Amino acid sequence: MKSHLLTQIKDFHTANKTFLHVVGNNASSKVLTIDLIWSNSVFLKIMDMNSLPLYLAHGAGAGHNHTFLKQLCDAISEQRQQTAIPVTFSYMQEQERLGKKRPPPRFNTLVPEFAEHIVNENSCIVAGKSMGGRVATQLTHLPMVKAVVCFGFPFYPAGKPEKNRLSFLAELKAPCLIIQGTRDQLGSYDWVGKQILPDNVNILWIEGADHDFKTLKKYNKSIEDTVLEIAIHTKNWLEKNIETEA
Repeated sequence: MKSHLLTQIKDFHTANKTFLHVVGNNASSKVLTIDLIWSNSVFLKIMDMNSLPLYLAHGAGAGHNHTFLKQLCDAISEQRQQTAIPVTFSYMQEQERLGKKRPPPRFNTLVPEFAEHIVNENSCIVAGKSMGGRVATQLTHLPMVKAVVCFGFPFYPAGKPEKNRLSFLAELKAPCLIIQGTRDQLGSYDWVGKQILPDNVNILWIEGADHDFKTLKKYNKSIEDTVLEIAIHTKNWLEKNIETEA
């Protein structure tokens, strides 16, 4: 049952049962009878699978006008049947307004800026491409953040694995999915495989993809194919892990 199909939910009780009266947008309705002792957890599981808003931040050099991020937002929105909410940091807004490249500000200023976007949410998912994902990992201490998804996590600066960013994953308070290309120059398959990561961090590898999820011709995969694969994996992982947490 997907929350986007629900237009009205009426909850009423008897001594031993809870009835959820669900009215669909197709004008049909049905009554679900659930043991009262299960009602709260079951209701949360039904709603949590697809109803939590997902906030998606961009990487350091390109905002949501970039083709990949547009495609990713659209694909995730289609899979979850709920619009992914873009988070554009103020420096990127200025860059897009002026049409002139500029570096991001100090990292510690981006964390509270992302947090401002979700301050009124009761529950949500935070996500990001590259730098945006690194920012998202620093928000799990907030009670509304139920999961983190990182698309191309920058484990280290290009060519400098000794300056790794594993500390950003060390104290996560929510489950985290990292979707990474096996050819990512900011976190290769071989290097990441040798690291010890927290139990609540899952890594899903896209064979042959680089940091921007472009694959070599021999894999015969378009960027559209890869984006769809990423979106499906994201949806499936969120359903499994948020349902478990409910």
